[in-house]
Amino acid sequence: MRRKEQAEASKAGLVEAARQCFTEHGYDATTVAAILDRAGMARGALYHYFPGGKREIFAAVFRTVDDEFHRRRDALFEITSPLARIRAGFRLFLELCVEDDFARIILIDAPDVFPGEADRGSSYELLRAQLKEAAAAGEVHAFQIEVMAVSLYGAIRRAGEFVISAPDRGQAATEAAQALDLMLNGLSLRG
Repeated sequence: MRRKEQAEASKAGLVEAARQCFTEHGYDATTVAAILDRAGMARGALYHYFPGGKREIFAAVFRTVDDEFHRRRDALFEITSPLARIRAGFRLFLELCVEDDFARIILIDAPDVFPGEADRGSSYELLRAQLKEAAAAGEVHAFQIEVMAVSLYGAIRRAGEFVISAPDRGQAATEAAQALDLMLNGLSLRG
């Protein structure tokens, strides 16, 4: 393996070890020593790749998990109906809330570690744009799209919090999806 490939593998190993530690223990309870122990590397390796230490490696882990979510979410653009895309989007979000790494890193720890920065804002903007598109297509009422977007986005985020705090996340995700479907049915012109 060449030097550059080895460096990339070492960095990826640190990120994966950190992801496991942050998922299992949370940001506050995870130490740099625990990450290094899990990765089987020396302290210098972490600071070589992540000079900002724990916060910087958490940012790398956050980007990895968030990018995975965005790739999966962006695949939903193949769905032609904006309303069906919204439904598929919140179902994907709730499915991810069942996964320990997404729940812990994206929803629990990131807002505290990066206040105001963790959500790129793209999910809300995408929802608003899709509601506008659904209104233009005659799928939902065109009344107060901004208010509908804020309300629906808040409901989806709160449903995610409900799922991650439930003893049976899978069952909670199913129930939350049903409730959100009912809300979306209320906006729909096609019932």
